[in-house]
Amino acid sequence: MMCKYHLNVGDMFRTKAGLGLIVKKSGGYFHYSNVGADQNKAYPKIATKKFYEYCDDKTNQQVLEVILLPNRKYRRKRK
Repeated sequence: MMCKYHLNVGDMFRTKAGLGLIVKKSGGYFHYSNVGADQNKAYPKIATKKFYEYCDDKTNQQVLEVILLPNRKYRRKRK
């Protein structure tokens, strides 16, 4: 399991396309921003369940790395 903790706003993830920053978490979706892309558009979203599946799937390697915000006080572990 690549991501042992639940993700929150401010956490980053790396894919083959580049870096993504989680900017909003609502209604079972992560809204994220592509780092370095044009920031004047609506944020794309992905279902949290689907994102965690991508993190745990080693065959496709959709999400290569998860970078947690270092100064977050509390984090819940994923089951």
